[in-house]
Amino acid sequence: MIKDEIQFLLTLFLLLSGSLLLLLFYLVIRKARENRLKRRVEEQKQAINDKLLHSILTGEALRSLQADSKAKALAIEQLLSHYADFLEGEAEKKNLEKLAESLLLHHYRKGLRKPKWSTRMNALFYIETFRMAALKEEILAMLKHKRVTKEEQVRALTILAEFQAKEMFRLLMDEYKDLSHLEYRNILSRVEDRGFEQFLLGYHSCHSELQYALLDLVGLKKNLQYLQFIESVFSASNGEERIRALKALASVGFVQNMEVYLPLLKSANWQERMLSARLAGAMKLEQALPDLVELLQDSSWWVRSQAGQSIMSFPQGRVTLEKVMAESNDTFARDMAWEWMNKGVHQS
Repeated sequence: MIKDEIQFLLTLFLLLSGSLLLLLFYLVIRKARENRLKRRVEEQKQAINDKLLHSILTGEALRSLQADSKAKALAIEQLLSHYADFLEGEAEKKNLEKLAESLLLHHYRKGLRKPKWSTRMNALFYIETFRMAALKEEILAMLKHKRVTKEEQVRALTILAEFQAKEMFRLLMDEYKDLSHLEYRNILSRVEDRGFEQFLLGYHSCHSELQYALLDLVGLKKNLQYLQFIESVFSASNGEERIRALKALASVGFVQNMEVYLPLLKSANWQERMLSARLAGAMKLEQALPDLVELLQDSSWWVRSQAGQSIMSFPQGRVTLEKVMAESNDTFARDMAWEWMNKGVHQS
Protein backbone atom coordinates (compact mmCIF):
# COMPACT_ATOMS: atom_id res chain seq x y z
CA MET A 1 0.00 0.00 0.00
CA ILE A 2 2.77 2.41 0.98
CA LYS A 3 4.73 1.36 -2.08
CA ASP A 4 1.75 2.24 -4.33
CA GLU A 5 1.39 5.66 -2.67
CA ILE A 6 5.09 6.38 -3.17
CA GLN A 7 4.81 5.31 -6.80
CA PHE A 8 1.77 7.59 -7.25
CA LEU A 9 3.53 10.57 -5.67
CA LEU A 10 6.62 9.96 -7.79
CA THR A 11 4.56 9.81 -10.95
CA LEU A 12 2.70 12.98 -9.95
CA PHE A 13 6.01 14.73 -9.25
CA LEU A 14 7.38 13.71 -12.64
CA LEU A 15 4.23 14.92 -14.40
CA LEU A 16 4.29 18.28 -12.60
CA SER A 17 8.01 18.69 -13.25
CA GLY A 18 7.48 17.88 -16.91
CA SER A 19 4.63 20.36 -17.15
CA LEU A 20 6.70 23.09 -15.52
CA LEU A 21 9.61 22.40 -17.84
CA LEU A 22 7.30 22.59 -20.86
CA LEU A 23 5.84 25.88 -19.57
CA LEU A 24 9.32 27.28 -19.00
CA PHE A 25 10.39 26.16 -22.46
CA TYR A 26 7.31 27.86 -23.97
CA LEU A 27 7.95 31.11 -22.08
CA VAL A 28 11.61 31.17 -23.08
CA ILE A 29 10.71 30.64 -26.74
CA ARG A 30 7.96 33.28 -26.61
CA LYS A 31 10.29 35.81 -24.96
CA ALA A 32 12.95 35.10 -27.57
CA ARG A 33 10.41 35.68 -30.35
CA GLU A 34 9.23 38.93 -28.74
CA ASN A 35 12.81 40.17 -28.40
CA ARG A 36 13.55 39.22 -32.01
CA LEU A 37 10.41 41.07 -33.19
CA LYS A 38 11.37 44.16 -31.14
CA ARG A 39 14.84 44.17 -32.74
CA ARG A 40 13.31 43.91 -36.21
CA VAL A 41 10.85 46.71 -35.44
CA GLU A 42 13.68 49.00 -34.25
CA GLU A 43 15.69 48.18 -37.36
CA GLN A 44 12.71 48.99 -39.57
CA LYS A 45 12.08 52.26 -37.70
CA GLN A 46 15.63 53.38 -38.38
CA ALA A 47 15.36 52.35 -42.02
CA ILE A 48 12.03 54.06 -42.82
CA ASN A 49 11.91 57.04 -40.44
CA ASP A 50 13.26 59.60 -42.91
CA LYS A 51 10.98 58.41 -45.70
CA LEU A 52 7.96 58.43 -43.43
CA LEU A 53 8.70 61.93 -42.17
CA HIS A 54 9.21 63.13 -45.76
CA SER A 55 5.77 61.81 -46.71
CA ILE A 56 4.15 63.46 -43.67
CA LEU A 57 5.72 66.85 -44.40
CA THR A 58 5.21 66.86 -48.17
CA GLY A 59 2.22 64.60 -48.74
CA GLU A 60 4.23 62.65 -51.30
CA ALA A 61 3.45 58.92 -51.42
CA LEU A 62 6.58 56.76 -51.65
CA ARG A 63 6.22 53.31 -53.21
CA SER A 64 9.10 52.03 -51.11
CA LEU A 65 6.97 52.48 -47.98
CA GLN A 66 5.04 49.26 -47.51
CA ALA A 67 3.67 47.50 -44.43
CA ASP A 68 4.32 44.07 -45.95
CA SER A 69 5.49 42.38 -42.74
CA LYS A 70 4.48 42.45 -39.09
CA ALA A 71 7.72 44.21 -38.13
CA LYS A 72 7.21 46.91 -40.77
CA ALA A 73 3.57 47.43 -39.80
CA LEU A 74 4.52 47.85 -36.13
CA ALA A 75 7.40 50.18 -37.03
CA ILE A 76 5.11 52.39 -39.14
CA GLU A 77 2.45 52.32 -36.42
CA GLN A 78 4.88 53.41 -33.71
CA LEU A 79 6.45 56.16 -35.80
CA LEU A 80 3.11 57.57 -36.96
CA SER A 81 1.78 57.48 -33.39
CA HIS A 82 4.89 59.33 -32.23
CA TYR A 83 4.50 62.07 -34.84
CA ALA A 84 0.75 62.33 -34.27
CA ASP A 85 1.43 63.37 -30.66
CA PHE A 86 3.15 66.64 -31.54
CA LEU A 87 2.21 67.59 -35.12
CA GLU A 88 0.40 70.93 -35.14
CA GLY A 89 -0.04 71.84 -38.81
CA GLU A 90 -3.38 70.80 -40.31
CA ALA A 91 -1.79 69.84 -43.63
CA GLU A 92 0.74 67.59 -41.91
CA LYS A 93 -2.00 65.99 -39.81
CA LYS A 94 -4.01 65.22 -42.94
CA ASN A 95 -0.93 63.79 -44.62
CA LEU A 96 -0.30 61.55 -41.63
CA GLU A 97 -3.90 60.31 -41.62
CA LYS A 98 -3.78 59.53 -45.35
CA LEU A 99 -0.47 57.75 -44.90
CA ALA A 100 -1.82 55.67 -42.02
CA GLU A 101 -4.89 54.74 -44.05
CA SER A 102 -2.88 53.73 -47.12
CA LEU A 103 -0.35 51.66 -45.16
CA LEU A 104 -2.24 50.25 -42.18
CA LEU A 105 -5.89 49.95 -43.23
CA HIS A 106 -5.65 46.22 -43.94
CA HIS A 107 -3.64 45.68 -40.74
CA TYR A 108 -6.42 47.17 -38.55
CA ARG A 109 -9.21 45.58 -40.55
CA LYS A 110 -7.72 42.22 -39.67
CA GLY A 111 -7.15 43.32 -36.08
CA LEU A 112 -10.85 44.06 -35.55
CA ARG A 113 -11.67 40.46 -36.48
CA LYS A 114 -9.13 38.80 -34.21
CA PRO A 115 -10.41 36.66 -31.30
CA LYS A 116 -7.90 38.24 -28.92
CA TRP A 117 -9.42 41.13 -26.95
CA SER A 118 -6.19 43.13 -26.66
CA THR A 119 -5.64 43.00 -30.42
CA ARG A 120 -9.12 44.37 -31.12
CA MET A 121 -8.72 47.14 -28.53
CA ASN A 122 -5.31 48.03 -29.95
CA ALA A 123 -6.84 48.29 -33.42
CA LEU A 124 -9.61 50.57 -32.11
CA PHE A 125 -7.07 52.78 -30.35
CA TYR A 126 -5.05 53.38 -33.51
CA ILE A 127 -8.12 53.73 -35.73
CA GLU A 128 -9.14 56.61 -33.49
CA THR A 129 -5.61 58.06 -33.28
CA PHE A 130 -5.24 58.08 -37.07
CA ARG A 131 -8.91 58.99 -37.74
CA MET A 132 -9.40 56.08 -40.15
CA ALA A 133 -13.03 56.70 -41.08
CA ALA A 134 -12.73 54.20 -43.92
CA LEU A 135 -13.08 51.44 -41.31
CA LYS A 136 -16.48 52.64 -40.08
CA GLU A 137 -18.33 49.66 -41.56
CA GLU A 138 -15.87 47.22 -39.97
CA ILE A 139 -16.42 48.87 -36.57
CA LEU A 140 -20.19 48.56 -36.99
CA ALA A 141 -19.74 44.89 -37.91
CA MET A 142 -17.52 44.31 -34.86
CA LEU A 143 -20.26 45.68 -32.58
CA LYS A 144 -22.56 42.88 -33.71
CA HIS A 145 -20.26 40.10 -32.50
CA LYS A 146 -21.32 38.31 -29.32
CA ARG A 147 -17.77 38.31 -28.00
CA VAL A 148 -17.51 42.12 -27.94
CA THR A 149 -17.07 43.53 -24.42
CA LYS A 150 -18.62 46.61 -22.82
CA GLU A 151 -15.28 48.42 -23.01
CA GLU A 152 -15.05 47.71 -26.74
CA GLN A 153 -18.62 48.89 -27.25
CA VAL A 154 -17.96 52.23 -25.58
CA ARG A 155 -14.70 52.74 -27.49
CA ALA A 156 -16.29 51.78 -30.81
CA LEU A 157 -19.29 54.07 -30.25
CA THR A 158 -16.94 56.92 -29.33
CA ILE A 159 -15.02 56.43 -32.57
CA LEU A 160 -18.22 56.27 -34.63
CA ALA A 161 -19.36 59.52 -33.01
CA GLU A 162 -16.00 61.08 -33.91
CA PHE A 163 -16.60 59.98 -37.51
CA GLN A 164 -20.12 61.54 -37.40
CA ALA A 165 -21.70 58.20 -38.30
CA LYS A 166 -25.37 58.61 -39.25
CA GLU A 167 -26.17 55.45 -37.28
CA MET A 168 -25.41 57.08 -33.92
CA PHE A 169 -29.01 58.06 -33.16
CA ARG A 170 -30.33 54.55 -33.78
CA LEU A 171 -27.47 52.89 -31.91
CA LEU A 172 -27.80 54.96 -28.73
CA MET A 173 -31.59 55.12 -28.79
CA ASP A 174 -32.35 51.48 -29.55
CA GLU A 175 -29.35 49.20 -29.13
CA TYR A 176 -27.15 50.53 -26.32
CA LYS A 177 -29.41 51.45 -23.41
CA ASP A 178 -27.23 50.20 -20.57
CA LEU A 179 -24.48 52.85 -20.60
CA SER A 180 -24.00 55.42 -17.86
CA HIS A 181 -24.76 59.09 -18.48
CA LEU A 182 -21.01 59.80 -18.32
CA GLU A 183 -20.35 57.26 -21.08
CA TYR A 184 -23.17 58.75 -23.17
CA ARG A 185 -21.81 62.23 -22.53
CA ASN A 186 -18.31 61.28 -23.63
CA ILE A 187 -19.68 59.70 -26.80
CA LEU A 188 -22.07 62.55 -27.66
CA SER A 189 -19.44 65.22 -26.98
CA ARG A 190 -17.86 64.12 -30.29
CA VAL A 191 -21.07 64.60 -32.28
CA GLU A 192 -21.27 67.82 -34.26
CA ASP A 193 -24.24 70.21 -34.09
CA ARG A 194 -26.38 68.63 -36.80
CA GLY A 195 -26.19 65.16 -35.28
CA PHE A 196 -26.54 66.53 -31.75
CA GLU A 197 -29.74 68.37 -32.66
CA GLN A 198 -31.23 65.08 -33.87
CA PHE A 199 -30.91 63.78 -30.31
CA LEU A 200 -32.52 66.94 -28.93
CA LEU A 201 -35.47 66.52 -31.30
CA GLY A 202 -35.91 62.96 -30.01
CA TYR A 203 -35.19 63.92 -26.39
CA HIS A 204 -38.52 62.80 -24.94
CA SER A 205 -38.08 59.34 -26.46
CA CYS A 206 -34.63 58.93 -24.90
CA HIS A 207 -34.03 56.83 -21.79
CA SER A 208 -33.11 58.75 -18.65
CA GLU A 209 -29.30 58.29 -18.69
CA LEU A 210 -29.18 59.54 -22.27
CA GLN A 211 -31.40 62.50 -21.34
CA TYR A 212 -29.06 63.41 -18.47
CA ALA A 213 -26.07 63.32 -20.84
CA LEU A 214 -27.86 65.60 -23.32
CA LEU A 215 -28.71 68.13 -20.62
CA ASP A 216 -25.13 68.09 -19.34
CA LEU A 217 -23.79 68.72 -22.83
CA VAL A 218 -26.26 71.50 -23.58
CA GLY A 219 -24.98 73.24 -20.46
CA LEU A 220 -21.34 72.67 -21.42
CA LYS A 221 -21.93 74.01 -24.94
CA LYS A 222 -23.36 77.28 -23.51
CA ASN A 223 -25.17 77.84 -26.78
CA LEU A 224 -28.14 80.20 -26.45
CA GLN A 225 -29.90 78.53 -29.36
CA TYR A 226 -30.65 75.66 -26.97
CA LEU A 227 -32.05 77.93 -24.25
CA GLN A 228 -35.73 77.39 -25.11
CA PHE A 229 -35.16 73.64 -25.12
CA ILE A 230 -33.59 73.65 -21.62
CA GLU A 231 -36.25 75.91 -20.15
CA SER A 232 -39.05 73.74 -21.57
CA VAL A 233 -37.44 70.61 -20.08
CA PHE A 234 -37.08 72.33 -16.72
CA SER A 235 -40.71 73.49 -16.60
CA ALA A 236 -42.07 70.06 -17.57
CA SER A 237 -39.82 67.80 -15.48
CA ASN A 238 -39.16 66.83 -11.88
CA GLY A 239 -36.58 65.01 -9.81
CA GLU A 240 -33.13 64.41 -11.29
CA GLU A 241 -34.13 65.61 -14.75
CA ARG A 242 -35.32 68.96 -13.35
CA ILE A 243 -32.08 69.42 -11.39
CA ARG A 244 -29.96 68.69 -14.45
CA ALA A 245 -31.99 71.11 -16.57
CA LEU A 246 -31.49 73.80 -13.92
CA LYS A 247 -27.78 73.00 -13.81
CA ALA A 248 -27.63 73.46 -17.59
CA LEU A 249 -29.35 76.85 -17.28
CA ALA A 250 -26.92 77.89 -14.54
CA SER A 251 -24.04 76.82 -16.77
CA VAL A 252 -25.37 78.82 -19.71
CA GLY A 253 -25.81 81.73 -17.29
CA PHE A 254 -28.91 83.20 -18.89
CA VAL A 255 -32.69 82.73 -18.87
CA GLN A 256 -35.45 84.64 -20.57
CA ASN A 257 -37.20 85.64 -17.34
CA MET A 258 -35.20 85.36 -14.13
CA GLU A 259 -38.23 86.11 -11.98
CA VAL A 260 -39.55 82.63 -12.79
CA TYR A 261 -36.52 81.17 -11.01
CA LEU A 262 -36.33 83.50 -8.00
CA PRO A 263 -38.64 81.29 -5.84
CA LEU A 264 -36.03 78.53 -6.16
CA LEU A 265 -33.76 80.52 -3.87
CA LYS A 266 -36.12 79.43 -1.09
CA SER A 267 -36.63 75.88 -2.37
CA ALA A 268 -36.67 72.95 0.07
CA ASN A 269 -34.14 71.24 -2.22
CA TRP A 270 -30.55 72.36 -1.54
CA GLN A 271 -29.48 71.68 -5.12
CA GLU A 272 -32.17 74.01 -6.43
CA ARG A 273 -31.09 76.69 -3.96
CA MET A 274 -27.47 76.34 -5.00
CA LEU A 275 -28.11 76.32 -8.76
CA SER A 276 -30.59 79.20 -8.65
CA ALA A 277 -28.02 81.17 -6.63
CA ARG A 278 -25.46 80.49 -9.35
CA LEU A 279 -27.94 81.60 -12.01
CA ALA A 280 -28.82 84.77 -10.07
CA GLY A 281 -25.13 85.63 -9.83
CA ALA A 282 -24.62 85.07 -13.55
CA MET A 283 -27.63 87.26 -14.35
CA LYS A 284 -26.60 89.88 -11.71
CA LEU A 285 -30.22 90.39 -10.77
CA GLU A 286 -30.33 93.07 -8.06
CA GLN A 287 -33.59 91.89 -6.56
CA ALA A 288 -32.01 88.49 -5.83
CA LEU A 289 -29.31 90.03 -3.63
CA PRO A 290 -31.27 89.94 -0.32
CA ASP A 291 -32.07 86.26 -0.84
CA LEU A 292 -28.42 85.53 -1.67
CA VAL A 293 -27.38 87.22 1.57
CA GLU A 294 -29.92 85.06 3.39
CA LEU A 295 -28.42 81.95 1.78
CA LEU A 296 -25.10 82.69 3.45
CA GLN A 297 -26.78 81.16 6.52
CA ASP A 298 -27.95 78.04 4.67
CA SER A 299 -27.51 74.62 6.29
CA SER A 300 -25.64 73.39 3.19
CA TRP A 301 -22.02 74.46 2.74
CA TRP A 302 -22.43 74.19 -1.07
CA VAL A 303 -25.33 76.64 -1.01
CA ARG A 304 -23.49 79.07 1.28
CA SER A 305 -20.38 78.96 -0.89
CA GLN A 306 -22.33 79.52 -4.10
CA ALA A 307 -24.22 82.41 -2.50
CA GLY A 308 -20.92 84.04 -1.51
CA GLN A 309 -19.50 83.58 -4.99
CA SER A 310 -22.64 84.99 -6.61
CA ILE A 311 -22.69 88.02 -4.30
CA MET A 312 -19.07 88.75 -5.25
CA SER A 313 -20.11 88.85 -8.91
CA PHE A 314 -22.21 91.97 -8.25
CA PRO A 315 -20.50 95.40 -8.53
CA GLN A 316 -21.36 96.05 -4.88
CA GLY A 317 -20.55 92.49 -3.84
CA ARG A 318 -17.56 93.24 -1.62
CA VAL A 319 -19.45 96.01 0.19
CA THR A 320 -22.37 93.64 0.73
CA LEU A 321 -20.10 90.96 2.23
CA GLU A 322 -18.35 93.52 4.41
CA LYS A 323 -21.75 94.47 5.80
CA VAL A 324 -22.49 90.80 6.52
CA MET A 325 -19.14 90.54 8.33
CA ALA A 326 -19.95 93.57 10.47
CA GLU A 327 -23.63 93.01 11.22
CA SER A 328 -24.55 89.32 10.95
CA ASN A 329 -24.97 87.21 14.08
CA ASP A 330 -24.65 83.99 12.07
CA THR A 331 -21.22 82.37 12.25
CA PHE A 332 -21.73 80.52 8.97
CA ALA A 333 -22.60 83.74 7.14
CA ARG A 334 -19.60 85.65 8.54
CA ASP A 335 -17.20 82.81 7.76
CA MET A 336 -18.41 82.51 4.19
CA ALA A 337 -18.35 86.28 3.66
CA TRP A 338 -14.76 86.38 4.96
CA GLU A 339 -13.76 83.43 2.73
CA TRP A 340 -15.03 85.02 -0.50
CA MET A 341 -13.72 88.47 0.35
CA ASN A 342 -10.24 87.03 0.90
CA LYS A 343 -10.32 85.01 -2.28
CA GLY A 344 -10.30 88.33 -4.05
CA VAL A 345 -12.63 86.94 -6.70
CA HIS A 346 -14.69 89.38 -8.70
CA GLN A 347 -16.40 87.60 -11.55
CA SER A 348 -17.51 89.70 -14.47
